[in-house]
Parts: sequence; structure tokens; C-alpha cells
Amino acid sequence: MPDFLANLFRRLPRPGLTNVLLGVLILLQVPLWFGQGSWLRVWHLERQLQARLAENDARRLRIAELEGEARDLRRSPRAAEERARYELGMIMPGERFVQWGTPSSSSPGSSSTGGQPGSVPASAGSQAPPKKGSPPR
Repeated sequence: MPDFLANLFRRLPRPGLTNVLLGVLILLQVPLWFGQGSWLRVWHLERQLQARLAENDARRLRIAELEGEARDLRRSPRAAEERARYELGMIMPGERFVQWGTPSSSSPGSSSTGGQPGSVPASAGSQAPPKKGSPPR
């Protein structure tokens, strides 16, 4: 049997050293480009990482803003009152609600203010705005 194998190997064409090295090089390069830890995968993961880092930075800024608001609300009762006035329309007892603005753009002289900028209708300062869910007065 060993003579049979020796004769078989003698009959096969012998590849040159260059062809063998080229084949080994190709076999080593395939996993680098297309395997689980390939360059393409690393590049894709780096792009995902950059996107996540940018998202984290934006969230850190938002957290810092919220912490500042919470700190202001804890330290100053005026901050809570200001926020309630601005966001919820709070009016203290004895106060009057006055809203300054320009007339609507429908026609210059047709609003109840007489068409004069800065004038307020007589009924605007006399009562508070209706609360949400309550019927109009």
C-alpha cells in the first residue's frame, strides 16, 4: 500500500511554492473580510457605537436640564408658582387675568377692541379664564 500512495503522489502535478502560498493567503483573508469578527462587521459596530454615544450625549443634556428644574423647584416656591402660572394658567385669589395681544388678522376694525393695538375688551380683565372641562360662563 505505501508503494501505491507513493506512485499516486508522483503522478499528481506538483503546485509551485507560489501557488501554495497564494492559496494559504486567500484562506487566511476570507475570515478577516467575511467572518464573524470581520472588518466589515467591526466597521458596522463602530458606526452603531458612534450613534449610541451621540444619543447618550443628548440624553445627558436633557437629564441636566431636568435636574436644574427640579433643583429650582425644591429651592424656591416662586419657581413652582411661576411654572403653575405659565403651564397651567394658575390665577391667585384677588388677581385679574389680562391678556395682551393684537387683534386677529380677519379685518382690522372688526374686533371687539375697536381695532386699537394694546386695548383690552372690558370683559377680559373682569373674570378668570374658565377651567378645562367646565362649561363657559
